[in-house]
Amino acid sequence: MSHCTAASPPNPANEPSARFFGSIGLKPGARVLDVGCGNGDLSRLIAALVGADGEVVAIDRSEQALAAARAVAAGGSAAPIVYRAVDLAAPLPDLGTFDAIVGRRVLMYLPDAADTLKQLAALARPGAILAFQEHARTGLPAGSGDLPLHRQLYDWNWRTVAAEGGDTGLALRLGEMLQQLGATIEQARGEAILLHPGQPSFLPLLTQMMLPRMVEQGIATAGQVDPETLAQRLADEHRAAGGAIVWDIAFLVAGRIRSGPL
Repeated sequence: MSHCTAASPPNPANEPSARFFGSIGLKPGARVLDVGCGNGDLSRLIAALVGADGEVVAIDRSEQALAAARAVAAGGSAAPIVYRAVDLAAPLPDLGTFDAIVGRRVLMYLPDAADTLKQLAALARPGAILAFQEHARTGLPAGSGDLPLHRQLYDWNWRTVAAEGGDTGLALRLGEMLQQLGATIEQARGEAILLHPGQPSFLPLLTQMMLPRMVEQGIATAGQVDPETLAQRLADEHRAAGGAIVWDIAFLVAGRIRSGPL
């Protein structure tokens, strides 16, 4: 749910990432594993944080996403990024050990996130950071007026994720899951994802990306969504409601492995 084109409004769910991952204690020269890297947006952020003497290993199961990631340079002062195709639902290959393991919107899509986290913890050096940004279904959206269309889209999106086997409540348990790995929690917070009045909404693009999945899972039809008129209907509803809409919450949790892996 994180990709966008240059001409499209950016996904506001990505806005907390720079603040969060920039505050978790990454050191210049660190070796970092980015889990479920997608198009490499987070990988490039991490590469800039650890600098040219660091290294980022970015893994994803999608060859298409990896190709898109490799097509974008990380920058001259950033760490080199090694992209690898890895199925996180299977036993992990030998990736070496890491000073930090990070991920954004990946654990909730895994068939057994606890098992994958246990495998990841085995790759963590003593004192390593484990930091993830995840999202959960939390009864939103909310605003100062009636938002039936926004709520319908929210419902369709999360029902689609659930139908695909995603864990729509994992983010609420993320801190506990890291503690069970022996990590000491150093940050655990949430940031509201706001849709501001008068600004282009990213929801039409999100819906365009999600629509084939909605249809495949039998959640909604193209006729029900009516993508041709969706942007205008959303704008009209937001204008009538007024104020900001709380669309989502980013759950941001970072822990530190104090000793060797379990």
